[in-house]
Amino acid sequence: MDFFAQTILPYVLLYKYWALLFITFLSSLAIPIPAGTLLVASSAFASQGYFNFYLVLLVVIIANIVGDNICYWIARKYGKQVFDYFSFTRKVVESKNFKLIEAKLRQRPGFVIFISRFEAIATLSVNAICGLSKVPYKKFLLFEAIGAVGDAVLYGMIGFLFGDSWEAVNNLIGNFSIIVLIVLIGCVILFWKRIMKNLDTEHLMQNN
Repeated sequence: MDFFAQTILPYVLLYKYWALLFITFLSSLAIPIPAGTLLVASSAFASQGYFNFYLVLLVVIIANIVGDNICYWIARKYGKQVFDYFSFTRKVVESKNFKLIEAKLRQRPGFVIFISRFEAIATLSVNAICGLSKVPYKKFLLFEAIGAVGDAVLYGMIGFLFGDSWEAVNNLIGNFSIIVLIVLIGCVILFWKRIMKNLDTEHLMQNN
């Protein structure tokens, strides 16, 4: 919080929406900047009349969508090439299990993409996996955009409604993000178990 207050917040207060756009965009590209805290703080200032709340939401949504899409396309265009440089990762990507995971994710990516928007690490990971797995871009864009809007509105409303208490509320949001990450990990585990069950069924059918 001290780093945020001393380094990032002054630029936002000085350059307003341009700083908000640029910093949020950098955060969506895997640069460790507390974009969630920035949104809550900006929304709190909007409640005091320093920002326009709706413009804050619009700027954050645009920045996140652009950044997420760039991550997706980088992973889609160059992800396999990067993995090819390392024998272990190349074997993983070329394995039958990974191919099945890709197929399943391409079929039903919606929930994973949407829920991941509410936690920064999950967002970056899912963007990369969707690009690497070549999830249909229209599906990715649709659920990514819906999630980006939901994320911005949720955290923006929290900052706007609580105003002067935004720092205390932001600490609670950190706990909420941990919960979201745990839920995502649980979903991945269940997803993996289902895939392994399908593989076992396939193997038995082939042996018979």
